Amino acid sequence: MQELLGTDPKMSSVSTRFFSTIYGVVLLVLLTGMMILPLAAGAQKVDEAFQHKTDSANLTPAAGSYIVKYYVEEAAPGSAYETGPLHIIYSDGLDVVQKLPPKKESTDREIVQNQEGISGPQLAEDKKTMGWTETFDNVGTSYAVPLVLVLYRSGKIIRSIQQGQMVWSWAFVDGGKKVAVVWGLTHGPEVGDFQLYDVNTGRMLSEVFGDSDIQGLKPNAPKWAKKLEEQLNDGHKSE
Repeated sequence: MQELLGTDPKMSSVSTRFFSTIYGVVLLVLLTGMMILPLAAGAQKVDEAFQHKTDSANLTPAAGSYIVKYYVEEAAPGSAYETGPLHIIYSDGLDVVQKLPPKKESTDREIVQNQEGISGPQLAEDKKTMGWTETFDNVGTSYAVPLVLVLYRSGKIIRSIQQGQMVWSWAFVDGGKKVAVVWGLTHGPEVGDFQLYDVNTGRMLSEVFGDSDIQGLKPNAPKWAKKLEEQLNDGHKSE
């Protein structure tokens, strides 16, 4: 190198500045690459976590989060179901998806009642407890009927209630601490079985039956049952 440049001081100075510049550029490229790789890896981890968080079911919402939205998807084209899954969206961005179970075929030995859809989702005042009904095949009708009341809180189903008859109507009581439900036949006299449950324990707290003579509750029925009967009648008027 010394022979190529000779002993000219100007050439030596130019050479020094040239190689210093090259060295600086190379060093900058190396440092930039070292910084980009961890950032890219970190971004990938965040994306993966978000994808897992929003697309997976049965996840636990963050402490202090609450339900901000819920909806039932329409059945996919060509689907054998009446509805799609239920989405429960929290304030922290979590989207819990309650999917319908796979259908089973009935046999000569066993008649299978398959779940056909999800209906009537409701959110309690605490914005953490919600419920819905599950509709099933019914031998006596050409349509699916709601047979099970599902109660959900903090990322998981805490209770499923069924009585043997269809769910006529239901509602939360005391801000979500209790739930009232009226059961009845798919056809026939409108004399319902009104039941009140503790959401936490699943214990039935009260029960009252409609009067067949007046086709409804007696005047001295408890307040929670009368309110549920009003909701049921309002639903009939809107049909």
